Amino acid sequence: MAQRTVKTENIKTLRDWVERWPKATNLGFDPVTREPTIYDTTKERIKVSSIPWKREADTITVLAQPSRFSADAVIAATSRYTKIRDQRDQMRTAGEGQLRAAEQNVLDAWRTYRAAPVATRAPLRRDILSAELAIQQLEKAMAPKGRAIVWWGNPDEKDKRMVSTYVPPMPVGRRGLSLVSGEEPVATEKV
Repeated sequence: MAQRTVKTENIKTLRDWVERWPKATNLGFDPVTREPTIYDTTKERIKVSSIPWKREADTITVLAQPSRFSADAVIAATSRYTKIRDQRDQMRTAGEGQLRAAEQNVLDAWRTYRAAPVATRAPLRRDILSAELAIQQLEKAMAPKGRAIVWWGNPDEKDKRMVSTYVPPMPVGRRGLSLVSGEEPVATEKV
């Protein structure tokens, strides 16, 4: 059975390379860069051309280890993180007054409940529950997107399971950072 090769001029994009890769003998990965590569048809396997990977990094990784990345990547990561942090701070500041008012309603409902005679306390419990529900809904609406709620413990014993909430420093959908251009890619998720 004759071995199949591909003409170099037929491979212009990564899609072209992928469509022919498993069957063609002159296509492979560069052993150093691991980029999709086109070799000549001789036994020496001389590299004719390659398709460079579009390299991306995680913004948090770039900020945690800035010495491993270019200055442009560090600047882009810093600006992206600053922009997201500022958006969150604005949301928190805007909702702080509403949150304080809701907390005050809970405290007032409890004060009214404790000050009332025992015989009239039953209907006042609804006011407490309504105020607590309102604050929970407000906190849920103000919570940043991308948070993860993790349950841990024995799943069979629902009473003993614990819950924890993880709020990442920035949404996962906005952490990717192009290392090739140093530019910020278009956001896939709004804060």
